[in-house]
Amino acid sequence: MIDNSVRTLFLLKHSPYPPMGGAPLRNWQNIKAMMQLGEVAVFSVSSYKSPRSREYPPGVSLWKDYSTGDILKERSLIRKISDRLWWMRLYGYPEADQFYGDRVAQELQRLLVEFAPNIVVFEEIWLYRYLKIIKPYGCCLIYDAHNIEKSLRRDISVSEHKPPFVSSLSGIKTAIIEGYLVQQVDQIWVCSQQEAHLLQKLYRQIPPTHIVANGVNIADYHSDRISHSLPTDGLEPNHFTAIFTATFSYYPNSVAAQILIGQIYPQLRKFYPNCRLILAGHSPTPYMKESAQEDSGIIVTGKASDIRPYLTAASVVIVPLLKGGGTRLKILEAFAAHRPVVSTTKGAEGLNVRDGEHLLIRDKVEDIVAGVCQLWSDSSLGRKLAESAYKLVQQEYSSTAVRQQVEQAVLQLLPSDFRF
Repeated sequence: MIDNSVRTLFLLKHSPYPPMGGAPLRNWQNIKAMMQLGEVAVFSVSSYKSPRSREYPPGVSLWKDYSTGDILKERSLIRKISDRLWWMRLYGYPEADQFYGDRVAQELQRLLVEFAPNIVVFEEIWLYRYLKIIKPYGCCLIYDAHNIEKSLRRDISVSEHKPPFVSSLSGIKTAIIEGYLVQQVDQIWVCSQQEAHLLQKLYRQIPPTHIVANGVNIADYHSDRISHSLPTDGLEPNHFTAIFTATFSYYPNSVAAQILIGQIYPQLRKFYPNCRLILAGHSPTPYMKESAQEDSGIIVTGKASDIRPYLTAASVVIVPLLKGGGTRLKILEAFAAHRPVVSTTKGAEGLNVRDGEHLLIRDKVEDIVAGVCQLWSDSSLGRKLAESAYKLVQQEYSSTAVRQQVEQAVLQLLPSDFRF
């Protein structure tokens, strides 16, 4: 008897559970969506610098987890030399090379035989070297593009303090790897229509591309679900509290935090001397930690297993991103939590939002400050924006809406005799 049920393997560069930060949250939403269609296995190779968890992902049939630290220890002399000479190899690039190991590849082969997936989903481009292991098994391949990496690399290189040669070579290598993966897969998922157009513009002939937006489980953000776990240390009730949630190891987020601390927060203090700034998320920079030690009004949470209590403690969410791509989940979480948002154009890029209806879009520091002050002085405006934003999340960015998008994409990928 032929088994026509859907069996999906996710290849991830983050531990899948519990999801913390934009990329892991997107991975977990897609894993849960595919669980509705059949069994799911996860093969993760996470950076030794990233938070790791040994908590088994609920509902996942099989999970194998490895670290780049383990790979680093097992490298042969030839491999070490090859890695050092990455710039001489067409597809060589340290950010991708670190995730590939021969023993890990052998374990992946065993999993492919044991689980026998008919779909394999690649998170981002950096695990592309495992394609040669997966290809012979005849699986349908999906590239889940959290970012358009070529464009992102170009944006970041402008702000990074690296020699021009290094930045240029990094951009070239990123484009080569992304272009290779795009041509090898059967389907691509992107976060927005804007990114679909950009991918088409950059690589011309690409496989069928589907919008799988980022979403949130709205019920998780209802106040009665999180009020019992509100943080207390340094977070006594204060209406004039702003928050920025992020993974601060991501360069554009660390730049945004620096702008908040060095420019936006000091100006807000001129109008509201008792205001507070919460920077919530793991991998805070030394500058962030030092600033929090020097000023009690700046609160840096560090790794937080649950960001929702901090959202509840704030009255305004600020997203002062100037560069980068990303999943935009920080804004969707704010919308689901009924928190008004002041964002740059880049921060809200790809979301179907309108300035003055769902949030305030402000691109200059002084305009961001004015927007926050406007919300703090006019609570009715904050309520109006929050209500419109909440309705938008319900309609377009709920977990239910995302599941429907995933199902439609898979329906067009698999033969008609597969059953869900």
